[in-house]
This record gives sequence, structure tokens and C-alpha cells, in this order.
Amino acid sequence: MKNRNSLIWLIVILMILGASCKDNEDVNSIDEYRYYLNIQSEVMLHLSDNAEDESGMVSPEVDRLSRTIYYMRQAVSENESMQGDVRNKEAALLMVCDSLYRNYADMNPETRGEVVCHVKLIRSHLDSDGTVKDAVTLKYYQFWLDNGQSGDDSPSPNPLLAKPDSLQAVDLGLSVLWANCNLGGKQPGDYGARLAWGDPTGSLWSAQGIGWKNNAYTWNTSNYGGINPPADICNSGLDVVTLNWGDGWHMPSYTDARELSEQCQWKLRTNGDLRWYEVIGPNGNSIILPLAGMYGDDLSNTSSRFHAGPYGVNEAGYYWTSTSCDTPATAEARGYGVNSNVVTAWIFRFNSAQGDDFDRSGMFIDYLRAYHMSIRPVHDK
Repeated sequence: MKNRNSLIWLIVILMILGASCKDNEDVNSIDEYRYYLNIQSEVMLHLSDNAEDESGMVSPEVDRLSRTIYYMRQAVSENESMQGDVRNKEAALLMVCDSLYRNYADMNPETRGEVVCHVKLIRSHLDSDGTVKDAVTLKYYQFWLDNGQSGDDSPSPNPLLAKPDSLQAVDLGLSVLWANCNLGGKQPGDYGARLAWGDPTGSLWSAQGIGWKNNAYTWNTSNYGGINPPADICNSGLDVVTLNWGDGWHMPSYTDARELSEQCQWKLRTNGDLRWYEVIGPNGNSIILPLAGMYGDDLSNTSSRFHAGPYGVNEAGYYWTSTSCDTPATAEARGYGVNSNVVTAWIFRFNSAQGDDFDRSGMFIDYLRAYHMSIRPVHDK
């Protein structure tokens, strides 16, 4: 019955996804995109809906892993080829794959065992003659099997968060140098990865231990810095930039972000339907900040509320700082119902609806650390 319900759930999502693709299809466009999964596994996978019937040697853990990837592959195959403006369709495909991955995370213990399978969702852009122009990894998923242990306390770098070849440390005339691209991006205009606060691996999705009761959050997990996180995780073992870029790179602090906000000009730029902000420093140098949106908030399901979406893509930017906030805002002040006993973290945000060189007085706000947002690294001078 459980497997049948999972299949019905997947079919419903795929029907919605298919309808969305038809509604947005641009048959006049010559641009075509192909999507596929790259799977590297150290265990034998049984990629069908009846894995347990194929071999009596398949353990329940491997069965769950196999089924999850099978459903992912089915979702991708249903949308293998897309044409025209694919952003909405692509976001829907990512939402399906992310939901499947979160289900896997929620069905397995919070304490992870050894990572045994790596899955990349890849997009190829084709010319009208079928020539591949580029191949971009849209999302990287790590699957693990529970080993009953606490796991390695020293996380390994995430290959999708490695320093890009185009990386530059830009001097804006401020106290730190700012990267010219987001963490997880390959070029300055890329959205990059959307990450939770205090997850150095950049791959954590589980919301186990975070509850919702009497219009307030409860916290009983060691993830995302735990119940009592450091005042600032800059250059610490919880800093995803330090782990993956090293070499003096780290997350920006609240103070760094304040300086960027108050001492720079912010200009909304557009190219067709694409929007971003150019941030111009006191010395005339500039960086661009994409409007990558964020993951969350699905109020109907506590376990996935921090990862629904992405929302606000090409409309708003949400960027983490490394600084926690031990006096979180109230539900009335912010609208997210954060309990004053749960430590949040500071972000800076901006919306294209605010226009050119907007009023930045309300730019900073605190968010629950399990939300997934952008990170723009900085480097000390």
C-alpha cells in the first residue's frame, strides 16, 4: 500500500508538471534543452518500481535508495526535452526531484551513514543542428545508507561548490573583497546553490527535529548549528565557503553585508526578462547579485516547509550572512512565527519591484536557519 501511494503521488506531480510544460511551450523557439541524470553508485541499484521483487538480496535501505532514484529518473524522462523559455518548467522539475530527495532524507535517520551514491541532474543546451553547446549540473544529490554511527565529524567538500575558473576577488573599496559570483555558480550571472545556514556540506535537507506547535517553532536537532549555534560561523567548521573554497574565503558577516548595503549604489539591471542588481562600490568597481529566490515556505507540511519552491526566482534575492541572531523577530513583526527561544540568522534581501537604487532600510531580517538561500563569499584584504 505504501509503494502504491508513493506511485500515485508521483503520477499526480508528473501530470501537473506535464500540464505546466504544455502551457508554457514555445514552439517557435529554436533553443532546445535536454535533461538527464548522471548516477554514480557504490551499491547495486535496482531502478524499477518493484525492486524488492527482483532480488531477495536487496535490503530495505537500498530498496528506498533505488526507488527514489527510479522516480527521479522517471520525472526527468517525462521532461527530457524542453524548448523556449524553460525557467518555469525547469523549476517544476527541480521541485519534483527535490521532493523525492527530501522524502528519502525523512525516511532515513537524521544521523547519516556513509555516502554511497551521487546523482547529478544535468541540462544540455542544443543548437538547432543538435550540437551540444554546454552541459550544466543543476543539482547535486548525495545518498547515504545508515551505518548506526554518528558519521564523520569532518565533512568533505561538495564538488558542485568548488571554486569556479571565473572566480575573482573584487575590491569595491570596502573592508573585505567580494566574490564576483555566488557559491555554486560558475559565472557571475549564475544563480548558484541555495543552501541552509550552518551546513558546510551544502547538501543537507532534513528537517527532522524542527517542529511547529502553538504557532511557534521548536528545535531538537544538531543540524544547522544546533539549538545554540555560534554567534558567528565565519571561518569555522560550519562555514560552507571555508570548507569548499578555503584560501581565505568565507561567508560574509552581518557587518560585511551592512557595509555592502550602506556604502554602495544598487542599480537594477535587465536583459530581456532577466533581472539582477549591480552593486557599485565607493571606488567604482562593481559586482552583480542575481535574483535567485529561495526555498521555503510550505506551511502545509512542517517537514518540508523550509524547502518548498524555489520562490521568487528572477524577482528577489535572499543572501545569508554568517551571523546568528539570538533575539529573533516575533510572528507579528515578521510573519513567520519564529519562537523567541529559537536562534535565527541574519540575511540581506532585495526585490526587483523596489527598482533602481532602492531604500535599503528594511534590507536586513532574520530567518530560521533551515531555509535555503544564496551565499556570496568574501575574502579578507
